[in-house]
Amino acid sequence: MDQFAIFVTIRLKSGCSEAFLPLILANAAAAFEREPECHQFHVMQCKENLDVFYFFEVYTNEAALEFHREQPHFKLYQQSSHSMISERTVQSGSVLNAANYIG
Repeated sequence: MDQFAIFVTIRLKSGCSEAFLPLILANAAAAFEREPECHQFHVMQCKENLDVFYFFEVYTNEAALEFHREQPHFKLYQQSSHSMISERTVQSGSVLNAANYIG
């Protein structure tokens, strides 16, 4: 069975990366540790522009992502980081080779 994934690109307002980083890392850790249907949540920071972040998140299905978005840790992240974000894009798809992941 394919898993559902999103690839998120976040562009922050200039100079916000230091304040943003602990917020997204806490959200990612909580999602992975507390949500059984969150299989991966990777946070990456662009080397060329430290105000750009990428997230790769893998869930059992779209309902699991919606569940994630209702959790207190996500709502805290969203509320705390909202004013730092200048642009956010989300792409979604199916993971076709989930067995390739080594945890």
